[in-house]
Amino acid sequence: MMLIIVKVGGSVIRKGVDNLVKEVPGLINNGHRVILIHGGGYFINELMERMGLKPKFVTSPSGVTSRYTDQETLRAYVMGMMYLNKDLVSRLQGVGVNAIGLSGVDGGLLRARRRESMVIIDERGRERVVDGGYTGKIESANKDFIMKLLNDGFTPVIAPIAMDNKTGGPLNVDGDQALEILSLFLMPKYAVILTDVDGVLINGKVINRVSAAKAQELFKNPEVRGGMKRKVYTAAQLASKGVYAIISNGVIDKPIMSAINGVGTHVIPTGNS
Repeated sequence: MMLIIVKVGGSVIRKGVDNLVKEVPGLINNGHRVILIHGGGYFINELMERMGLKPKFVTSPSGVTSRYTDQETLRAYVMGMMYLNKDLVSRLQGVGVNAIGLSGVDGGLLRARRRESMVIIDERGRERVVDGGYTGKIESANKDFIMKLLNDGFTPVIAPIAMDNKTGGPLNVDGDQALEILSLFLMPKYAVILTDVDGVLINGKVINRVSAAKAQELFKNPEVRGGMKRKVYTAAQLASKGVYAIISNGVIDKPIMSAINGVGTHVIPTGNS
């Protein structure tokens, strides 16, 4: 029996989660425990545009792009993420998985510190400090709560919304960071990041196996851009702390076991061969 924590990227949800949904019952029936964390940025953008709001994005000095979350964006974010959450839960229930949908606010599952300010690169290429909005950095996970759910036979499906440590209010948090924190608290056998490509591509080829230190170098490679940059950073962080991390394709047949059996980019934990 193994615990597997899976981050399902928005790109996978957009292209279709049928293969993923079909795979989960077999994993559960074989005695494995699965936790799913999902993204869905594309859906938030569509929802905001329908509401007459313009999505805003900022880039950090290290090159990571993220959504800027003001009050109106936060409302759309919570609405959209919880819709995607319930859609995924209902699909899993439809194939016999006893899924339960949660945000990080529920049961204080993910507690975060609101970013009071952030450094961004402005349109002129200069560093500038702006208000942090309603974005959070996750600091802890409620391990006892999630273990109780797993022990009671539930399969948690988690939306990347965290609870503000100070106010209890919702915050937009990065789904890959949610995977990182939950994995560090629960120490799964595998942390799997599912996206819509076969892994980390350099010169058009998938990098198959790397150490945590090599993954840190990959993060700086100019070919690793956008959302993949964050995924490589997350995998490197996890591997450096003993968690086996995989970045793989979420739309292929049996995406979770395909990843575990060698597909994708495997970031080997420090201390493992």
